[in-house]
Amino acid sequence: MKNIKFITVLAVVTALFTVSCSDDDSNKDTQKPTITLITPQDEQVFEAGEQIHVQANFTDNVALASYKIDIHYAGDGHQHRTLSEDENQQWAYETTGSLSGTSDTIHIDILIPTDAEEGHYHFGVYAVDASGNQQVVWSEIEVHNHVDE
Repeated sequence: MKNIKFITVLAVVTALFTVSCSDDDSNKDTQKPTITLITPQDEQVFEAGEQIHVQANFTDNVALASYKIDIHYAGDGHQHRTLSEDENQQWAYETTGSLSGTSDTIHIDILIPTDAEEGHYHFGVYAVDASGNQQVVWSEIEVHNHVDE
C-alpha cells in the first residue's frame, strides 16, 4: 500500500513540476505572414502621371493585422536641397491599412505625380500579423517622365 501511495504522490509531483516548468512560448505564434505581390510586376515601367494598380494577397497561420506600402527613389547620390519649380522631384509614397482573417487581398491605385523624377524606384509591401511577426517583399519599378520632350 505504501508503494501505491508513493507512486501516486510521485506522479502528482512530477505532473505539477512538468506543468509549472512548461515553456509558455510553445504556443506563441512565430510564423511570419506571407505576401504574394500580383501587381506591379518587378521591373514594370510606368509614366509619370499614370496610376500603379497594386494587388497583393496576404496569408497567415493565425491572424493578419496590417500592411504597409513603401515606394521610394532607388538612385544613389541623394541630395537634400530645395528644387526649383521646373525640376522633377524624387517621388516617395507610403500608406498603411488593416488586414483581417487569415487571408486577405488589397487592391489600391496609386497616382504617380506628373513631376516625379525619372528612374528606378523601390516598391515594398509589408505585412504584420496579430502576433507582431513581419514580412516584406521588394520589387523595383521604373518611372519615365516625358513631360519635357
